Amino acid sequence: MLSSPKSRRVAAILALAGAVPILGGFHLVGLHKLYLGQRWWCLIYVALALTGSKAAWIAGLFDAAFYLIQNPDEFDANFNDQPLPETGTIGVTKPNAVVAVSDSLRELDQLRQDGLISEYEFEQKRRKLLDRIK
Repeated sequence: MLSSPKSRRVAAILALAGAVPILGGFHLVGLHKLYLGQRWWCLIYVALALTGSKAAWIAGLFDAAFYLIQNPDEFDANFNDQPLPETGTIGVTKPNAVVAVSDSLRELDQLRQDGLISEYEFEQKRRKLLDRIK
């Protein structure tokens, strides 16, 4: 199951399920991260939930929205290790992969500088982006 392609819808449903309290108010947060193979993030979500913080299930709601609005090709590139296609669905050539990756790297660096992502997250995403142009 870990090697099977991940679905955006399943990930979003699991993220939303984390916002629904069960078992005396406990939320099943982090299931979507476990499904996507991000075990450490799953543990962080569970740890936050065990402290009674609402941050974990609120983050799950944001994750669900992000998965649903994310381009399917981007989702596959991020979670299914599939490269972005070079042509669009109607045969129009997309911008040069190097230019697209460099623009994404600039945006990612800006998020890091603004403190919205950690150095570790930046490095993970940077490596995935650079792998796209190989």
